[in-house]
Amino acid sequence: MSSNAGPYVVLARAAGLLGLLGIGAVVLLSGGGTSGGPSRFAGTVYVESNSSAPGQNRVLAFSYRTGSARPAAVVSYATGGSGSHDLSNSGVLDADQQLIVNPTRTLLFAVNQGSDTVAVFHVAPDGTLSPVAGSPFPSGGSAPGSVGLWGDTLIVANKAQDGVRALSRVPASYTTFAVGSDGTLIPTGTTVSVPARSSPTQAFVTPRDGVLVSTEETGLLRTFLLGPGGSLTPGAGSPFQLPTSIFPGQVRRHPVWPAGLSAHPKLPLIYSGVPNLSEVVVYSYDAQGRLTFVAGLPDRGSFLPCWSVVSPDGRRLYTADAGSDSVSVFDIAADPLAPRQVQLLKLRGDGNPWNMGLTPDGRYLFVVTPRAVAQIPPGQGNTLHMLDVDPSGRLSEPSSSPVSLPVSIGTNPLGLAIVANPVHG
Repeated sequence: MSSNAGPYVVLARAAGLLGLLGIGAVVLLSGGGTSGGPSRFAGTVYVESNSSAPGQNRVLAFSYRTGSARPAAVVSYATGGSGSHDLSNSGVLDADQQLIVNPTRTLLFAVNQGSDTVAVFHVAPDGTLSPVAGSPFPSGGSAPGSVGLWGDTLIVANKAQDGVRALSRVPASYTTFAVGSDGTLIPTGTTVSVPARSSPTQAFVTPRDGVLVSTEETGLLRTFLLGPGGSLTPGAGSPFQLPTSIFPGQVRRHPVWPAGLSAHPKLPLIYSGVPNLSEVVVYSYDAQGRLTFVAGLPDRGSFLPCWSVVSPDGRRLYTADAGSDSVSVFDIAADPLAPRQVQLLKLRGDGNPWNMGLTPDGRYLFVVTPRAVAQIPPGQGNTLHMLDVDPSGRLSEPSSSPVSLPVSIGTNPLGLAIVANPVHG
């Protein structure tokens, strides 16, 4: 995650608010250790190799079997395109949802950031992939960094930044596609352009109301209402700036932007990191796409808390701390409007924690840690971590984690999608 400060510097402040929903202090407890119990997860974890070499991007499929904490096999599938590259912390890699699967777990979508396409695969019950006819499909813009899905509409956030081509004067954009019954992407004719260097980081769709929310590296949050035929209408009041109150001394500075959107599964609340302030912010949203700032809270002990995920039961919020090689855990059960930090877990090895995903039962958290900056020594990072989640939501990393991603040095693997095996009986 890009930063204007030196590596491993922490800024912290606290704020709390009882807000619109009537539903705050912050306490930090010690981090977790290791455990070695057998894994009960069975399924496939997908990571994008993100190779920037022409036509060399691939989806890496890690197959897990019940009782094994390490993948039983790794298979790769060509996306038909190329990825991105950066070790300068310039924002090229700042994105989430590079890989997603549809709700029925039958289709997987993957961005080709370096070749302006989106690959689509059929997902078999055993997790194997086969390309949809016609894949990859043009992304409708330059350097797609993230994809989102609402019903049969796919949204692509085109960053117009890939670390390889000269795209600094090219507008970024949001483009929609209809997903055909066979998985093909059909352009809807809707593209909304935003200024060059906006570099949107996520095409996040809220679980309530289907509001499209993105963060941009100009410091903005932008919302759209998804309409019939894939139309995009700016949300009420969009775009939104972070409030001055969250900045030290209440003095706004740049570059500071939110990154890593996640949502409460039952309440109209979204969470995001603010990496360069080492904070987490909370917003409420409504069906008109209006965002209302609720709270800004410190992510203590972290540096560059970026991508986030909320547990399926809505009790815990996790952030991937890209600059401190850690994962933070927040309790949001007692007060969803005021997350309370309960753990900071330092991951094994060295790398930059990036994209995360929880298994459907919430018992395991996978984290991709690319070598995303030159400060990480060559040969370090580029790993996949499997963390145990205990009943309280705290994390521990077993001795079997992490596993190395089969990519070459200089490659920045990104993206994470999880498909659990069907449960029988």
